[in-house]
Amino acid sequence: MTDFVLPPIVVDYDVNWIDVDLHGDLGDWARETARDILSRVPGEHTQRDEKQMVLVLEGAGAIARKPQDAAIALLLIPDATDKIRAAVRFCPVDMAGRDKDAAWAELLRALSTDDAPDVTEIPTPAGPCRRIRARYAASEGPGPPEGEHVNYVWFLPRWGAAVIMSATFEDLTEAARWRPAVDKLAAGVGLDLDPGPAPPAAS
Repeated sequence: MTDFVLPPIVVDYDVNWIDVDLHGDLGDWARETARDILSRVPGEHTQRDEKQMVLVLEGAGAIARKPQDAAIALLLIPDATDKIRAAVRFCPVDMAGRDKDAAWAELLRALSTDDAPDVTEIPTPAGPCRRIRARYAASEGPGPPEGEHVNYVWFLPRWGAAVIMSATFEDLTEAARWRPAVDKLAAGVGLDLDPGPAPPAAS
């Protein structure tokens, strides 16, 4: 049986994504990142512009850190003068001892918010990824769904683990517009095996 080991996930992302510092001083990270983002936008920027960007980044960073289970967190900011369009968290999950079918069934149950989630397989350098889309209602009671949870799941039996990349859109229009950018991020996820030998393959 393979014991749980943190998988060496590598995420390939472009300038539209911002890496959240999950361990250092949140304020220092937000100020430095705000200056970097604004430096890429033509024109003059006031202290008020920078302060507003710092507040937005601090808030998003605090949310990304709060559960304390993310290994990587990224923010989608395609336009520095606009708002954050998506927040993505990568969370490793201990799946030691599960076989492939049992692992996928358990993960699907845990990540589905309705009886008919939309499941799509995406090829990635890290291996097959399953995207699980599930719409949700913002409030209790009858009515159409208003938002969408999107989870991307890799089952990595060599490490006795799964990795879940998650994003939530509070508006279905925003989900339709920005989900392709999150799909592209997932499609670039790989494994860095250079630092040392991986655990032995499960028998």
